[in-house]
Amino acid sequence: MLSKEERIEIYNKATQLWGEVAQYDQCIEEMGELIVAINKYKRKVLYKEYSDNKKIIENLVEEIADVSMCLEQMRYFFRDYNIDEVLDKKMQKFLGQIKEMEEKNKKESDNK
Repeated sequence: MLSKEERIEIYNKATQLWGEVAQYDQCIEEMGELIVAINKYKRKVLYKEYSDNKKIIENLVEEIADVSMCLEQMRYFFRDYNIDEVLDKKMQKFLGQIKEMEEKNKKESDNK
């Protein structure tokens, strides 16, 4: 397994070869492929359209890995900004939404 430092070195080489804008474009492309893979997986699970196709899950896992690479690279490009601080704020907001929904569901359950 590659270390984070080794992965960063690979991202730097890719940026030197193709340029930063090309890396942004690649990230956009990979996210689009993940969207397609998620939709196919949903159709497999919910509607049984691909029930006998194991490649749907393999493809989804592959696209998750591709997007993870791209996000790590984007985090590196924008390392001068406090992404973790923004992420923490987003997670706190998300937790608040979860708690609100739990309270709503509990009230609805109590009223039955």
